[in-house]
Order: sequence, then structure tokens, then C-alpha cells
Amino acid sequence: MKHTNLSSFPLRENERVKERLSTRKTLQREEHASSHFPLKGRALWGTLGAALVVLVALVVLVACPAAPSGGGGIGYLCANGTPSSLRDASADDLTRCASCNGGYTLVNSVCLPAYLCENGAPVEGTTDTVGQTRCVSCDNGYRLESRACRLNRYVCLNGTPSSLRDATVDGLTRCASCDPLFFALRGSSDAMGTTCRTLAQIGGAVRIGTANAFDASERTVRELAAIGSTLYMVGSTNDALYTLSTTTGVAARVDASVSRFGAVGERQPSGLAAIGNTLYMVGFDNDVLYTLNIDSADGTPDGTAIQVGSTPPGFNVGIGNAAGLAAIDDTLYMLGSGTRILYTLNTTTGVATPVGNVAEGSISGLAAIGTTLYMLGSTTDILYILDRTTAALTRVGSTSAGFGVGETEPTGLAAVDGTLYMVGTSKRALYALRHQ
Repeated sequence: MKHTNLSSFPLRENERVKERLSTRKTLQREEHASSHFPLKGRALWGTLGAALVVLVALVVLVACPAAPSGGGGIGYLCANGTPSSLRDASADDLTRCASCNGGYTLVNSVCLPAYLCENGAPVEGTTDTVGQTRCVSCDNGYRLESRACRLNRYVCLNGTPSSLRDATVDGLTRCASCDPLFFALRGSSDAMGTTCRTLAQIGGAVRIGTANAFDASERTVRELAAIGSTLYMVGSTNDALYTLSTTTGVAARVDASVSRFGAVGERQPSGLAAIGNTLYMVGFDNDVLYTLNIDSADGTPDGTAIQVGSTPPGFNVGIGNAAGLAAIDDTLYMLGSGTRILYTLNTTTGVATPVGNVAEGSISGLAAIGTTLYMLGSTTDILYILDRTTAALTRVGSTSAGFGVGETEPTGLAAVDGTLYMVGTSKRALYALRHQ
């Protein structure tokens, strides 16, 4: 093959030949690279290209949403609210609100900060401060103070104020409950009491409610006892067991079908006490110790009495007219109104053991607070502390006869949550007694 001697060409021609040779080599390299590029690589590049097209389309859709059917144009904007659905906005008028979020008000199609008022009506108009409170009036039970609605609160001296939210004026007195030694003074408009007051003297009484004969036609009430916060009462008019409200003085018979406490036929219940959840009773008719059923779930009607042991009448010591019953821990104490003696009673056999003589002509109700025994004297109509080891008496306070309320026939005594309660037959009512 004959080769061309480039050096023999003129200079310009020589440069043209070099340029053509360089171009040919470049094309050959590209052809060679293309023939060796893997098929998978070319497919991948094709897929990536298609995905890029889809991504660009999505960005366009988000940035420029399509106009709703039926019209085109530019949509409105609205800060702090919902924009108008019209699509006729211009570059000079992009804001138009249809409604506003809470705390804002619509003024000339714009949402501006509005005054707020909790539990009342806000001042009309707008403010420069978001969330600013300014009330013009308040709901019932609230008062306008420092441009806000404040709750009117009840107060209660010597007790817990009512949590009701209907006070017409802040600082009204209305008590939900009273502290120990204080009692609710009730009014016709407030069955739970409006004020808590203490008794004028220690040993004095305050009547609970206005019920007549306990609203149960029980005219001869005898004795009281408490289990927890439930007050029980026995009466000999109907020979029955009752529960007694400590807020209204109204009694409810536990089972009207039970007469004379069942088969025992006790017509004159005279003493009542509780140890734990067991209710004990004594009576004039048989002069024996009973337990009283207060859980009808066992099939026995409530108020049914069962004799304890087989002790003959008189508690094995010849007691007549047992009266007054109380418990300290697991020990039962009983008064003998005929013998004027304090006894302990065995809760298994029903046998009585004398403690000592009681220097009171006529004795009745008995109750305990902690380890202290309290007794009612129906001759003097006053409250005593009774020494449980010697039967010595200590007068409580210096209240005049009748406990300051004219109750001349006190018969029953019991303690609920540290408060002494008393019943009597001259007024046929429930009382609270101040014992310290």
C-alpha cells in the first residue's frame, strides 16, 4: 500500500487532513463505546428518564392546581380562616375570606383578631392582640371583673363550701358539710343547710330537720346505733328497725313485712349497738341479747332478730328492763334501767357481768366515741360521760335541762363520724349533741 507523504503538502492542506483524521477517530471511539454499552444500562437510563417526567408533572399539578369545573381563574387566599371559593382574584386582590377560625372575626373579607370571653359574651370589634380577653357580660354564676368573667364562689365558715356554680353574688354563704362540733342550720330553700353553727353550750342539742315522728309514724323511739355512716333506730310503736337520715331526721323502715322483729316477738326494743357490721339489740319484753339481720341477701328479711346463746330472761343475772347498749372495740356495754347498773355483755352467750352502780335515777341511751362512753340521763335530761370501769358519771357541759331544746324524754344515743346524735319521745325528733 502506498502512503501519502504529508510533509509534501502545502501547510493549509496539511491541516485539513489532520482535522479529518481527528474527526474520524472520535467517531470510531463513540461507535465502539456504543456497541459495548450493556443493554441493562440503557434500559435503566430509559426508566429514570420516564420517572423524571412524571415527577415534573406532579410538581406542576401541586404548584398550579386545576381550576374547578365550570370556571378558571385565580383562587383567593385567607390567613386565619377559610378562603372564598370564587376564582376571580387578581394580582391586586388575592385575599378574600369566607369564614374565620376561632378567635378571629370577618371584617371586609379579612380575618382579624377578635376579643375572647370565656363564660360570657365578648366585646364586639377587633384587637391588635390575638387571644385578648374582654367581656361585656357574663353567664349565670359568674361576675364581670377586670374585663373577664370570674366564677362566683360560695363560702362556708366552719365547714366545706358548696361546689354548686349558681351563686348570684361572689362570697355567698352556702355549706355542703360542717366541721366536727358544728351543725347545719337549715332553711326551707336549702335542704342541705346554708350555714354551719356551733351550739351555744357544750352538752346542748340542735334539732335535725323538721320531720314529725320521723315521717314514719314512730312515736316511741327507743335507741340508736351506727354502722359506718348509716344510723339505725328501733322503735316500739311499730316494733321495727329503721335507718335514719342525719340530714333530714326522716326514718325509713328496713322491711315493713317484719313485725316484732320476727319469731322472737320482741315488742319493746330498748338497746341497740354495733360491733363491726353486726347489729345487736336488747329489749324489755324478753331481756335477752339479739343480733339483727341487715343483709337480706342471706334469705332472712332485714330487721329479723335472732337470740344470742340460750341465756334465760334477765341475762343470767336477773336484770329487768335492759336499756341502752354500746360497743367499744369488741366489748358490749349495757345499762339496766331497773337496777341502775352498768354491765358488759358476752356476745357469744348473752350473759351479763356487772361493772358498777350508776348514780342517775333514770338512765337510757348509751353510745361510744373512741374509748369514751356517753349516757343520757332522763331524770335530769342531760348528757354524761360514763366511766366504763367504775360506772362513775361526769356531766358534760352545763346546759339546762332539756338539752337546751326542751327534749324531756331522751331515749337513744349513737355516734356517726365523731358526732353524737340523740332521739327523744317528747319531741319525736333527731338531734345532734355537742359533747366537747
